[in-house]
Amino acid sequence: MPCPNYRRKRTISKAFRVSREENERIELLAKAAGVTQQEYIMTKIEDREFTVAPDLRTYKMLKDSMHLVYQELCCLRDCSTMDERLIAKIELLADLFVGIAGDSSRSQLEAEDALISDMERG
Repeated sequence: MPCPNYRRKRTISKAFRVSREENERIELLAKAAGVTQQEYIMTKIEDREFTVAPDLRTYKMLKDSMHLVYQELCCLRDCSTMDERLIAKIELLADLFVGIAGDSSRSQLEAEDALISDMERG
């Protein structure tokens, strides 16, 4: 049923189903970008880029999300029991933190890996 407000620009509704993990990912990415989920999805569908200027709210949201991941990690007795959902969430949060920091330098581990791979066998 169309919206009774004739001035409304968007009168058509689109709906699709996502898994719980996909929903968490969309919510986290939209919050980190500081836009609504609809704006985030439309930007991605239209293959447009948007610049995120992180503010205090973004940092708090990421900190809270990382705290929840930390609590889940504390409950694990063995890292082999870590599920794919948690791994994907950790990778996403790490990417977001690195993106916000804007630090393009390699970590110590990455530098060591590069040194080892560049070594020649004699």
